[in-house]
Amino acid sequence: MRSLKNHLGFLLPLISLLFAVEFSITSDKIVKNYEALMGRDYNIVIVSLKELTDTDIKPVIKSFLSLEPLSAQKIIDRLSDDISAKNLSILQNALPKFYSLKLSEFPTPKTMNEIKDKIQKMESISKVETFSSTHDKVYKILNLTKMLSNMFMWILAFVGSMLMFKQARIWLYEHKERIEIMTLFGAPFWLKSAMLYRIAVIDSILSSILVSVFFYFLPDIEFFNSIAKEIDVALPRLNFEQEPAMLFGVAIALSIFTVSLVMRRVKKDNI
Repeated sequence: MRSLKNHLGFLLPLISLLFAVEFSITSDKIVKNYEALMGRDYNIVIVSLKELTDTDIKPVIKSFLSLEPLSAQKIIDRLSDDISAKNLSILQNALPKFYSLKLSEFPTPKTMNEIKDKIQKMESISKVETFSSTHDKVYKILNLTKMLSNMFMWILAFVGSMLMFKQARIWLYEHKERIEIMTLFGAPFWLKSAMLYRIAVIDSILSSILVSVFFYFLPDIEFFNSIAKEIDVALPRLNFEQEPAMLFGVAIALSIFTVSLVMRRVKKDNI
C-alpha cells in the first residue's frame, strides 16, 4: 500500500502534466480544423461593374479558392409585375455583377484588410464587403482558445514539477540508509540513483499509456462528442504513431530531470 501511495505521488502529477500537453495539442487541432472549415465557408462579396473571372482575381489573391457569381434574379422576379419588360431588361443590364469570393485558408484581420485593398484597387470594382466585424470576433475567439490551452499546459507543468520534486525528495529519504552505505563504498552516481530512476521510468510509461488511451477513445465518448457537435467541431483522434512517443519523451525527460535534481542535493544535505 505504501509503495502504491509513493507511485501515485509521482504518477498523478505526471498524468496531469501529460493531460495538459495532449489537451493543448488537441485544442490546436480543433482550432486548425475550425479555421479550415471557416475558410471554406467564409465569403467575401464583390460588386463589379463588369463580369469577373478567376483569372482576374487569382493573380491578386494568393489564398484564392473560387469565385462564384451571385444571381440577382430574385430581385428582378419581384419587380417583374411592376415594371414593363423593356424597363426590366434595361434594369437587368444596368445592375452591377455580384460575386462570392472564397479563400483557401482562414485569414487574419491584417490579411483580410490587405485582400480588401487589393480588390478595391482593381478596375470596375465598386464595392467589397468582407464582413470584417464578424470575422474579427471569430478570429479573436480562436486565438483566445489557443492561448488559454497553452496557459493551462504551462501552469500544470509548473505545479506538476513541484509535486514530482517533492515526491522524489520523499523517495530519497526512504532510501537514505541504502544511499549512505553505497556512498561509503564509493558507488558511482548512477548506481546510487538507479532505484529512483527505475521508479521514474515506470511511472513515465504508465502515465503515457493512460493519457494516450484516454485521448485515443475521446471521440468515441458520447458526452464529449455531443458537446463538440453542438459547436460544430469534430474531436480529432490521437495519432498513435507519433503522440504517445512524444508524451513519453516529455514524461521521461521531466522525470529524469526531477530525480537528477534531487540526487544532486545528496552531497549538499550529507545524505
